[in-house]
Amino acid sequence: MSDFYFIASKLIGFFLDPLHILAVLVGLAALCNWLGRLRRLANTMLLLWTVLLGVTPLWNTLLFDLETQIKRAAPDQISGIILLGGAIDELTTEAHDDVTLGNAAERMTATLGLMRLYPNAPVIFTGFSGRLVRGKLSESDVALRFFKETIGSTERILLENRSRNTIENARYTKELTTFTETGPWLLVTSAFHMPRAFEIFSDHQIYITPYPTDFRSNHSDSGFRWNLAKGASQLKILMHEWIGITVYRLTQKP
Repeated sequence: MSDFYFIASKLIGFFLDPLHILAVLVGLAALCNWLGRLRRLANTMLLLWTVLLGVTPLWNTLLFDLETQIKRAAPDQISGIILLGGAIDELTTEAHDDVTLGNAAERMTATLGLMRLYPNAPVIFTGFSGRLVRGKLSESDVALRFFKETIGSTERILLENRSRNTIENARYTKELTTFTETGPWLLVTSAFHMPRAFEIFSDHQIYITPYPTDFRSNHSDSGFRWNLAKGASQLKILMHEWIGITVYRLTQKP
């Protein structure tokens, strides 16, 4: 069943990508114009979707609200740090034999700062690969190399090298330790992902304190801007999180 949810999420995500929808509408408009049928409807749909994507204050405001739902905390004592995968481009790393971080690189760099702040805290990196088509390296493989190259040691690093999504992150991380310590575990992930990740990890009875990073929004009152690429990126994030938490609550929540 976990394989079904994973594959379904990737396929749905592909077809609901805002830029992919835009491409479909462009093709549909071209076809309708060529056939001479439904031209007005197709052109109107294309225009409206383009305008909707480009009005970045709309998606920025919604993303800002999502990213500020859960505030960052850094208590005096913690049991350890849980770092969610998603920041590593393992295919590019494999191609060039050089550690490559993606858009969520702040997950990794923030963890380096936390390791200095909590010098005795263990770090659990949880992530195998979120790709349908994977290479030879997993995210955990590259993460181990990242910490080796940045801090010169991997003694504090524990790897969970099976998970493909957030639910598996929580499930397999729970198996690594009994989580009976008195202090919380800091959960490090992107701010937009934190509400969903926090709920899932809490449902798995892991005592966590959130440490969101990798913010993608500006102040919600920053005014009108036209940016098609940014609007599409922010809408893609929002759709992924909205659909993800809805499906989780309806079908997989304990």
